[in-house]
Amino acid sequence: MIDVNSDKNLSQIDKKPDFIKNKFPKLDTWDAKNSKLIYHKFSGSKVRKWAKLISFAGDPRLWGPTFVILSIWGIINEWNFSLLTIFLSGFFQSFAIYFIIKNFIKRPRPFVQYDDIIRLDKTGHGFSFPSGHCHHSTILMGLIGIVFFPFPWFIPILVAYNVAIGYSRMILGCHFPSDTIFGTIEAYLELGFFWFLTKDLYINLYEWLMNVFF
Repeated sequence: MIDVNSDKNLSQIDKKPDFIKNKFPKLDTWDAKNSKLIYHKFSGSKVRKWAKLISFAGDPRLWGPTFVILSIWGIINEWNFSLLTIFLSGFFQSFAIYFIIKNFIKRPRPFVQYDDIIRLDKTGHGFSFPSGHCHHSTILMGLIGIVFFPFPWFIPILVAYNVAIGYSRMILGCHFPSDTIFGTIEAYLELGFFWFLTKDLYINLYEWLMNVFF
């Protein structure tokens, strides 16, 4: 994916308008208006520092430590890597769909399109739609909730977390509103698809491999 820096690398902008600008111009206009409104609303405010912290809580790189912890957990539990299998397969299956959407839409980020928006977070790389922070954090926290906290009270916590991550990405100039909204909704749909339809296939494959090689 293309690395976009604060110098507003225009190589990300194709000769033709991106899919959303071309097919949904009213949505694009609404996005532009509200992303600028949210970004400039907190200019010079300490809220931006908090936004960086909140944004980090949704950083896709948090999947790395998660895999390490689950690997150690599997070793401790007599080489049982069922949990690691669930999280690994959930990540890669959802990432594949997310990646296809992202590179089909090819939407330049707000700080690339508009001179009055500067990227305030160095994690804003590649195309804008959908939000990777919203997507990956929803899948991760959703799986944590389903596996470890299958209680109704976890749902409002997850929703509040989603809203905080999405809003922080707009404050930092990295995303449009629809990027964060779609990134979250799309992640919930993929999470449900994985958990109810394909999870058992991966578990069965893992158990088969364990029986064959061990």
